[in-house]
Order: sequence, then structure tokens, then C-alpha cells
Amino acid sequence: MAALQLPRVLLPRGCGSIQHVAERNARYPVLLVHGYAASESVWTPLRRALTEGGFGHIVSLTYNSFATDPEAVSAELTHQALRALTATGAPRVHLVGHSLGGLIVRCALARSAALSSQAASAVTIASPHGGAYLARIAPGRCARIMRRGPSSCLPAVHALRPIRWLAYYSDGDHVVPPASARLDDPRFGAANLLIPGCGHLTICRDLRLIRSLVPELIHTETFAGRGAPTDADRELVAA
Repeated sequence: MAALQLPRVLLPRGCGSIQHVAERNARYPVLLVHGYAASESVWTPLRRALTEGGFGHIVSLTYNSFATDPEAVSAELTHQALRALTATGAPRVHLVGHSLGGLIVRCALARSAALSSQAASAVTIASPHGGAYLARIAPGRCARIMRRGPSSCLPAVHALRPIRWLAYYSDGDHVVPPASARLDDPRFGAANLLIPGCGHLTICRDLRLIRSLVPELIHTETFAGRGAPTDADRELVAA
């Protein structure tokens, strides 16, 4: 059945977005980017927790990772983020990506000075910063930036940007191992946060991640105007 449905899955192209606007909005807008072969429904538990935490403007990107070019997804993320800033009047925006979505966040920030200058935090969840072996046999252009080695087209990050980077990973992820999901490049100054025993897909819905991520975004806003919190070499286990 899956084989019969595959051509239908590959057919839709382009990017879109779903906006979730609450009556109460006390915080920066949040952009959510799902991963490879996934959909925006992966964010349902986190989106609910964000709304309860006062985040009243949330935008979930939608795209077909089999048929869409990663540059197009990156451009759409930039467009939607800047649009959210205009709509809310907020000074900055949070970007959150799962798996491939985390690499899309990196691409967007590296390619847009307008976005990188207004991003408060960039959060990657089980993203293959060091590559994923399974991506070598995965179809579509989006899979290329998940591959290990020189074939990756992921651009370099801008240096000295006031963005707070958080990288969530799990020791139970057999698709993107911890060594790849951690963001150890010193240019990011990222905090690496372990969610023990999670699978690659279940980590987004894990209560430990949700209970960690929402306060971390609030913490980032608390330091607005005083520089991003210093997270370099910070290692945490989310309980």
C-alpha cells in the first residue's frame, strides 16, 4: 500500500504555512519547521504548550520534502518569519526545526541577513548537523543536505550573530545519532540538551522536551536587549 501511495506523495510541490493566532499574545512569534517525510502535525503538543505559555502567534511551515527544493523551503521560512514580525510588531522571532527542519533553519539564517539580525533563538531537534547515513538513499533534493561529507550543500553560518542556539538530541535516536545531532561547532556557542531514550520521531512530542523548550524560549526573551545568554559548552539533561 505504501508503494502504491508513493507517487501521490511525490506529486504536490511548493511550500505553504499554517498560522495559529491566539487572542493572547505576550511573546515573540514562533516558526516551526517539520522534518523529512513528516508534516506539521508533529508540532501539535508543542504548539499547545507554546500557546499556554503566552506564545500567541505560531506559524507552521508545510512542504513536501520529496519534491521541494531546500532553497525554496528556506526562502519560505524567511518570508514567513519576516511576515510574522510585521504582523505582530515583535522585535525578534524564534525558529524551531525538527530533523531536516533544523538544517532548513540554518540555511535560512545563513542566507538572510534580515532574518539572522532579528532571530532571537534557533532551536534544532534531532537535526543531522553531522549528516545522516540513511539520507544517502533517501529521494529528493532535501535529502542532499542531510548527507554526510562534501556532498552536503549546507552553507556556513554567519559569524557573530546574536542568536541563541539550542540543539536537542537523544541517545535513543537510531536515525540521527547524538554525535550528529549535537551542535558542537564553536561558532554557534550552542547549548546541547539531551532527551534520554527518545526515538527520532517521538522526541518532538516528548513531555520532557516540551517542558524544557518553552521555558528556554521565555528565558531567551528575558535577556532581550542584553545579549543572548551564554550557552557555549553547556550540557543539560532535560528531565
